[in-house]
Amino acid sequence: MIVLENPLLEDAIVDEDDGENSVEEMEIVGALKSGKISEQGIKTISHVNNIPKLKERLEAIQMKLPWIETMDVTVDLKVPTEEMKLVINDNFKQEMLFYKQSQIGAQQSIARLKSLGITTQRPEDFFAEMVKSDEHMKRIKEKLISKQLTMERTEKVTKMRKMKKLGKKVQQEVLKKRAEDKKQMLDNVKKIRKGKADQEEADNFEINTEPETSSGKKKEINRKRKAKDSKYGFGGKKKIAKKNTQESYKDVSSFSSRIHSKPKRSAKNDKRKGGKPQRPGKIKRANMKSKSKSK
Repeated sequence: MIVLENPLLEDAIVDEDDGENSVEEMEIVGALKSGKISEQGIKTISHVNNIPKLKERLEAIQMKLPWIETMDVTVDLKVPTEEMKLVINDNFKQEMLFYKQSQIGAQQSIARLKSLGITTQRPEDFFAEMVKSDEHMKRIKEKLISKQLTMERTEKVTKMRKMKKLGKKVQQEVLKKRAEDKKQMLDNVKKIRKGKADQEEADNFEINTEPETSSGKKKEINRKRKAKDSKYGFGGKKKIAKKNTQESYKDVSSFSSRIHSKPKRSAKNDKRKGGKPQRPGKIKRANMKSKSKSK
C-alpha cells in the first residue's frame, strides 16, 4: 500500500496493483473534497495580482535597520551573455567569478566602514575574551605539562636502558683489553728479568739492557759494591744460600777466640761493675710508693 502525501489527495490510499486510472480517480476525489471542482464540472479560479496591497504588506513586515546592522552588499559584475554561457559549464571559472565578487564586496564594505569611522583591524595589544575560563585553561595546562613530563620520563628511562646495555658491552671490552695489556706487560717483564728481551721491548719500560756510559765504555762497579755483593750475593738463587755445607762446616778460619770466647754482657754484671741498676718490677714499685706515703 502507498499513501500519497499530496494535500489535494488527503485520506487517499492507492494499491500498488492499480493503474493510472486509479490515480486520476483519487485526484478527482481530492479535488472534490477541497472544493476546487464540483460534481457538475470544474469551477473557474481567478488569479488576483494586487500590487499595491503586496507592497503595503511588504512595508509592514520589512525591518528598516541601518546598514551597520545588516552589512549587506550587492555586487553586479556585469558579465557578458556569451561569457556567462561558458562559465555555466566550467566549475573553475564559476569559483573564480565567486572569488572576484566576494573580493569586490569586501573592498566596498571596508571602505564604507572606514567612512563610518568603524575600525576594521584589531590593535596589537588587544586581548580577546576567552570562551573558556582561566581555571579551566589552567587545568588543561597542568594536564598537558604532566603528560609531557611523563613522556620525557619514559624517553629518559628507555635511553638509560639502552645506555646501560651499551655501557655493559663497552665495560666488558675495556676489561678484556686491560687483561690482555696486563698479560703482555707481565710477559715483557719476565723476558727483561731473564735477559731475553730486545732493546725495543726494554724501551717501553725505560730499561737499558746494555749498561754503558755516555762515552760508550761499560760502567765500572764500585769496590764497596763489590764487597757487599760478595758478602750478601747479587742476583741468582738466594734460597738456602746461608745453609751449611760439608766444606763450610769443616772451615774454621773465620773463628776467633778473642771475639767468640767473651761472655755476653748482662744487667747483673753491669751492676757489679758500677753500671746502671735494673729497674724494679711493677709490684715492687707499688709497694715502695705505699711505704713512702705511710711515712
